[in-house]
Amino acid sequence: MTTTAPPVRPAAHRGLLSDALPGMANVMVSFALALTWGIAMVIAIGVGVGLVPVFGIGLAVLFGVLWLARLAFAAERRRARAVYDLPVPDLSTWPTRPGENALGRAWRPIWNGEYWRSFAHHVLKLLLGLTGGSIVLWLATTGVAGLTVPGTGAVSFEVLPGALILPSWAPGVGAAFLLLALAVLWGAALIDRALDAALLSVPAEQLQRRVLALEDAREGAERAAAAERARIERDLHDGAQPRLVNLAMTLGMARSKLDTDPEAARAMIDEAHSEAKAAVNDLRQLARGIHPAVLTDRGLDAALSALAAASPIPVRVRVDLAERLPRTLESTAYFVVAEALTNVAKHSRATHAEVVVTRDAGRARVVVFDNGTGGAHITPGTDSTGLAGLAERVRAAQGTLTISSPVGGPTLITVELPCA
Repeated sequence: MTTTAPPVRPAAHRGLLSDALPGMANVMVSFALALTWGIAMVIAIGVGVGLVPVFGIGLAVLFGVLWLARLAFAAERRRARAVYDLPVPDLSTWPTRPGENALGRAWRPIWNGEYWRSFAHHVLKLLLGLTGGSIVLWLATTGVAGLTVPGTGAVSFEVLPGALILPSWAPGVGAAFLLLALAVLWGAALIDRALDAALLSVPAEQLQRRVLALEDAREGAERAAAAERARIERDLHDGAQPRLVNLAMTLGMARSKLDTDPEAARAMIDEAHSEAKAAVNDLRQLARGIHPAVLTDRGLDAALSALAAASPIPVRVRVDLAERLPRTLESTAYFVVAEALTNVAKHSRATHAEVVVTRDAGRARVVVFDNGTGGAHITPGTDSTGLAGLAERVRAAQGTLTISSPVGGPTLITVELPCA
């Protein structure tokens, strides 16, 4: 699910007085919608319910009403932004899931809490518009009638059923009714704004926390990328580069001895061949650290199984995913496990380890366990390597990292990544 950010700044809300006139007009728009769209929706729902026993035709009618209502909800959100300058996000979009049929794709945007919260907001807006608009129209028409009484020659003016006043008092009462109509309309506008703010808008504090979280994730991503570049440069400088230099020197020496000492040249060529294979292996290991092909081609289960097979200690892997994770999350999960297993092999003195990957409620969970000596922790201020680099990767993906590693063991690393 993705949500379009509201095109307003959270601190730019207008005051209640500046919202008064647009809000009053908004209430009357809701009144007009209640008399048109609202009545049509009630009739359509009634027809749908009545036709349910007829071969289920009513279900199709009800489904169509729900989808039309979703369009109305989207318009309501645009109204809230335009009239009250509230930070209201658009309705969420729902990308297609692998293997999902057409019915599932059509139903998923409706069967969620966001939809029904918008439904409740829409109904309350229409009821407020209908009630407030009706009262305001009655007060306003009564007020206008009171102002025009002196010119009609009437002998009395009936303000309420059975409540008669003298014609000379009618203009004052009419003016009072008009002021009361404005007051009621303003009160309805305040309630209308409160409904939009309570049910649709995102609080400024929540937006600020979201901004801070995104900034933190961006900084984590930058540090992780810088550490990755440094690792690649170090691996090239310490591994493949000197091997290739040595390979070139050996081949040069072999060429110079090819005519004068063929046996020595042959030995040098054999040495160069071994050095070339070692350089290829170094480059293969370096490429695997960037993004393994098996992860792209066969997914997380196969990639983690390959890591486990290459580990010097026994590792049991269980990947319980109904579908593949997004590519970026797969990569993060893979490197989390790769770094964790590297630390296990180097420092833990463990005899076995376990890796479990699951997905639940829009979050992917990666758990790495080993029965080693424990004591693993992230040292503040260290370079983005080891567990510190793992933490940076998780922060870049806006996930959470928990390490439980008492002295004496065992060690349990839990990473949760948002994937909704």
